[in-house]
Amino acid sequence: MKTLKLIPVFIIAFLFCNYTSVAQDNDETYEDVEVENENESTIATGTYVGMEEGKYIFSFEDEDGENNAMSFEKVSLEVKKMFDLSSEKFIGETFKMGYITDNTIDESDDEMLVSIRIILTLKQL
Repeated sequence: MKTLKLIPVFIIAFLFCNYTSVAQDNDETYEDVEVENENESTIATGTYVGMEEGKYIFSFEDEDGENNAMSFEKVSLEVKKMFDLSSEKFIGETFKMGYITDNTIDESDDEMLVSIRIILTLKQL
């Protein structure tokens, strides 16, 4: 008779333990997400293609010799003073650029990280 009274207690304890372990698995924090190259400066050489949807587009050749494009969402104030990239004057010109990748929380989805590239230095070649 005593064992029959203990069975519901064990069932409730079992269900509680399972619920808390599932809840812990679903509770991701941004610290758990591994983010590479955040705020590390990178140097690249590319040809300015122009602006598209408010982003600065540069093309470059990768290790395999294929052309790829890279977009930059922001440009430092120093670069803006030196080069007016919003004009068509620099399209087709080759630049050596220093940039960082900044990982921020998406404005439309608080649970998603978005990587944006920011040009810090720009030198025309």
